[in-house]
Amino acid sequence: MNRLFSRNAPRLLALLISLGVIVGMLSLYIAQPALISRLDLKIYDALLPLRAAPAPFGGAQDPAQSLMVIIDIDEASLAAQGQWPWPRYRLADLIDALNRYRVAAIGVDILFSEADRASPAEMRAALQRDRGLDLGFSGLPPQLHDYDRIFAESLRRAPVVLGMYGRFDDPREAKEAPPDSGIRVIARGHSDDLPFEARLPSLTSIRQPHETLRDAAPSGFINVAPDWDGIVRQAPLLMRIGENVYPSLALRVLMRALEIENIIVESGVDGLAAVRVGDYRVPVSASGMMHIPFIGPRKTYPYISARDILTGALPPDALEGRVVFIGTSAPALLDIRATPLDPIYPGVEIHAAVIDAILTQNAISVPFWTPFLQCLAILCAGLIAAVAFGVARPRVYLPLALLLVAAAILGARFLFAEGLFVSPLYVALTIVALGASLLFLRFWQEERQKLVLRNAFSHYVSPEIVKRITKARGDLLAGEEREVSILFTDIRGFTSISEQLTPQQIVALLNRYFTPMTALVRESSGTVDKFIGDALMTFWNAPLDVPNHAIRAVSAALAMQETLARLRPELHAEFGVTIAIGAGIHTGPVYVGNMGTADTVNYTLIGDNVNLASRLESLCPQYGVPVIVSEATMTQCGERFSFQFLDTLQVKGKQRPVSIYQPMPPQGSDWQASPPSGADGCEKKKDAPRVHAPS
Repeated sequence: MNRLFSRNAPRLLALLISLGVIVGMLSLYIAQPALISRLDLKIYDALLPLRAAPAPFGGAQDPAQSLMVIIDIDEASLAAQGQWPWPRYRLADLIDALNRYRVAAIGVDILFSEADRASPAEMRAALQRDRGLDLGFSGLPPQLHDYDRIFAESLRRAPVVLGMYGRFDDPREAKEAPPDSGIRVIARGHSDDLPFEARLPSLTSIRQPHETLRDAAPSGFINVAPDWDGIVRQAPLLMRIGENVYPSLALRVLMRALEIENIIVESGVDGLAAVRVGDYRVPVSASGMMHIPFIGPRKTYPYISARDILTGALPPDALEGRVVFIGTSAPALLDIRATPLDPIYPGVEIHAAVIDAILTQNAISVPFWTPFLQCLAILCAGLIAAVAFGVARPRVYLPLALLLVAAAILGARFLFAEGLFVSPLYVALTIVALGASLLFLRFWQEERQKLVLRNAFSHYVSPEIVKRITKARGDLLAGEEREVSILFTDIRGFTSISEQLTPQQIVALLNRYFTPMTALVRESSGTVDKFIGDALMTFWNAPLDVPNHAIRAVSAALAMQETLARLRPELHAEFGVTIAIGAGIHTGPVYVGNMGTADTVNYTLIGDNVNLASRLESLCPQYGVPVIVSEATMTQCGERFSFQFLDTLQVKGKQRPVSIYQPMPPQGSDWQASPPSGADGCEKKKDAPRVHAPS
C-alpha cells in the first residue's frame, strides 16, 4: 500500500493542486474583487465591436437610411436664433416644425424643471420682486404673456416625451405625491414575496418638468448608469419611487412611437429578466439594467441642425416616421459621456442607441443564470486544463495554455456575437493559474528527483557522472538489462589480519583502504555498488552509458594495485600489517536497477555474470596474480593493455568454457617492481584446473 501510494503521490499532488486552483477561481469569481471586475469591463469593451448594427436600422449617416435622428441645437442654430436658453416659444416652433415633418416620436433630452424666465409674465414678476417695478406690456397679445403655455400647446399637438431626472441622494420628502407615470406595467414570470418593483433602482425624488408642461407631454428619466470608470455601458429602463414605476426617456419615446401604453416585465428566480414593449423583447439584468450595444463613436446617428428644421430647409418627407431626439452639440452646452467606443460621446445619442438596439433586437443579454454558466465554464476549463497539462511536457505548457485561452476567448466571442456576454476572463485565469501551478510542481518534482539522484549517487560515482544523471530524463533507477563491466576486489588473508587488530583498528584500516579505492572508481566513471566486509563491488556503464567501460574497469583495477603499493608502507607503520588485494573483472549483460523491499531498496546488479566476476576474483590466489579478467573483458579492451593468458575454465552453471587473463601492469609501476613478499596471498596452486590453453 505504501509503495502504491508513493508511486502515485505525484499524480495525487497534481490533482490536489488542480482542484485547489479551481476552487480558488470559483471563490474569486464569487467575491468579484475590484481589480478583476475592472478587467472584466475592459473585456466587454473589446468585444463590443462584434455587435455591429444590422440592417435596416442604425449606424448610418444618411438620414434617409437611419430610423434614429439627432436634432442638434448647434452653433449654427445659436447664431441664427440667439443664445441659449431659447425662449420656449422658439422651442414650440421647433416642435411644431418637427410635427409637420410627421416624425414618429420626439425625445427632448433637456430638463425644463423651471419656468421660462424670458416669458413677459416671468419678467414682470422678477422686476416686481427684485426692483419693486410694476412693468406693464401694452399691445402684447395675452397668449404671449406666458411662453410655457405656448410650449405646452405645441407639446400637446406632437408625439413628444420630455426629460426628467431621478435623484438617488435627495432625502427630502416631496411636498406632493410622486406623479403618475402614465403607463401600465404588467408583471409576468416568477412570483415570490418580493415584487418586481423592489428589484428596480430606487429613487428618492424626481426633478420633473415645470407644472405647465407636465400635463402636456409624458416624461422619461434621462439618467444613465456609468460604471466605476465613468464609462456608460448600461442604462436603466425602469426606476421607481415606492411602488410607482417610471420608464427611461428612450423607453417612453419608443412607446410613444409605437403608440403603446403598456409594458410587460418578465421576472426570473433571481430578479428581472426582460422588458417587453409591443413585439420587442429587451433582455435586462436582475435590476432592470440594459447593456447598450454601442455601434460606433459619436455622430454614428445622423445630426440635423435645428436651424434647418426651423427654416424648413429639409424636404417634406425627410423625417417621416423617424424617431428624433433634440439635444445640443454646442461646446458650452454639450452633455458629454464616455462610452467604450468614444470618450466624448453626446449624451443624447445614448438614448438613440438604446432605441436602436431594441428595434434591431441587438441588445446584449446577461441573464440571471450567467453566474452558473460562468462557474460551470471555470470548472470544465479547469478539468480540461488539468488533464491537458498532466499529459503534456513542460516545454509545451506555454503554447498549450495559449491554445486553451484562445479557445475560451473564441467561445466568448461567439456567444457575444449571438447576444450573450459570458466573460472569458475567469476561464483564462483558471487555465493560466493551473498551467503555472502544475509547471511549478513539475519543476519542483524534477529538482527533487535530481536531489534524490544526486544524494543517491554522490558517494558512489564521480561528480561528472552525478551531473549527467541529474540532467538525464526518465527514471534512471528503474530496472533494465545492460551490459556492464563488473569489478570485485578483496583483501587477501583478511581473517588473519583482523585477529591481530581491535575492532576499532579494523574499522580505521578499512576506511583508510576504501577511501582511495572508491575514489579511483569514481574518477573512472564507475559506480560503487556495495562493501562486503573487506570486499568491494563496483561496475561501469550503469546507470548511464560509459564509453570504453571495460578499459575503465581494468584501468581502475591496475590503479588500485599501484595505489595500494604506495599506501602499504603507511598502513604497515600505523597498523602493523601488510595487505594485498585480488581483483576479478568480467563484462556481460546483467539486470541493474533498484532492488529490495518496499521499505529498503538498493541500486545493484543481479545475474550470472555478477557471480562470474566474483569467482574470478577468488581465483587470484590460485594463479598467483593480482588481477584476473575474463575473455569478454579482454576482447573489449582491444590493444589498450597487454594480457597474459592464464587458463580456460569450465565454470559451474555455464556450458561454454571461460578463458581468463592477467592484465599486465604498465612498465615501471611500483607494485610490479617490488611485490610484497609472503603477504599478497597469491601463491599459485599446482593443481589448478586447466582445460585448454591457446597457443
